Amino acid sequence: MKRTLLLAFAAIPVLFSGCATPQPPQAFHATDNNAIVIKSVDNRTSEIIQPTVSGPIGNDTVLNKITSLSGSKTAVVILENYTESQIGDEFRSRGTPWFVGLRSLGYEHIVFLQGQGSSNPEGLLTLAKYD
Repeated sequence: MKRTLLLAFAAIPVLFSGCATPQPPQAFHATDNNAIVIKSVDNRTSEIIQPTVSGPIGNDTVLNKITSLSGSKTAVVILENYTESQIGDEFRSRGTPWFVGLRSLGYEHIVFLQGQGSSNPEGLLTLAKYD
């Protein structure tokens, strides 16, 4: 009994140090060619990149336009001008409205990427992925 308890206590630091290790950034690779791709310029303005390109329009207008699109259950949001080195307040203020809006439209897979001035999501760093 004492030996088992001692081994359990000895394993605790190993478990906690393993969980605390941050994951390295992952590059995005598209698996759904029919995914909706949105480029979020700031808190108010975005562009639809795929399936049809739009100019800069309001975020609500983007959500209204993609309501009529069907087929894909995957949405990719590229956050341009995103400056945080870790997920924080900026991500929550920009990502939460997109997450809620896209989920309410029925999108099951939502991926947030860190923009680098490109309209192509391939190879951009993945900030968060919700399945």
